[in-house]
Amino acid sequence: MRSLLFACCAAATAVGCDAAGDPSGDRESLDGRTFLLESAEGFTPVSDTTVRVHFTDQDGQPTFGFHAGCNHHAGPYQVRDGRLVLEGLGSTAIGCQQPLSDQDSFLASFFTAGPALQLDGDRLTFTGNSATLVFLDREMADPDRPLTGRLWTIDTFISGDGASNLALDPPPTVRFEQNGTTIDVFSGCNSASGTFTQTGDEFTLRGLGYTERGCPEPNAMTAEAHVQAVLTDGIVRFEIEASRLTLLRGERGLAATTD
Repeated sequence: MRSLLFACCAAATAVGCDAAGDPSGDRESLDGRTFLLESAEGFTPVSDTTVRVHFTDQDGQPTFGFHAGCNHHAGPYQVRDGRLVLEGLGSTAIGCQQPLSDQDSFLASFFTAGPALQLDGDRLTFTGNSATLVFLDREMADPDRPLTGRLWTIDTFISGDGASNLALDPPPTVRFEQNGTTIDVFSGCNSASGTFTQTGDEFTLRGLGYTERGCPEPNAMTAEAHVQAVLTDGIVRFEIEASRLTLLRGERGLAATTD
């Protein structure tokens, strides 16, 4: 995983709060939500990219961010007089192809210019001088997939605060059937079946025993050891966002995708 190097951009002027100019109810209705671009006027997204904005609370500081296929941008914000007011905007420093870099620049300028903001249920509209962007709540636009009844393809290996990708053919996979029944794992060379029981955001694995076929490729051996360390008998925490599954056991973890 590329480390995130935040480069400070020019800060917008911070403005003091007052009852009329700081409708905190707007912030509360946005906090913790992610929205995906649904339509736009005055702006054409780069082909095959997803433009998303998100609102989080970072140590008590309301934070706005966006990602459009290149760098991640984020900074503290207020909603004042119906407008998004950014009090600074930081960005990762990943090199991107020119169309993606240009798209990032346009969006950074658009949001730092203080566009009007209107939330109507699951739709969020930003209206600026140059464009109007309409977003749909991520959970409506791209719902969380169920854990069970589908094949998850593992593509990321997590160790502590870091993560890596390995080019594997075929890739490791995991499939969960109905709760309390079978889990099937392919770890890169070997396979295993067992049972699992889900409780909230955890499941307990039982009876997993892997075959012992040798792995000819170094990457496959690395993936094999990592998958088997995470998906072995015991408790595993999981999180699903849209088509992305994250599995965590202590400092190790896996991330996978599905249709």
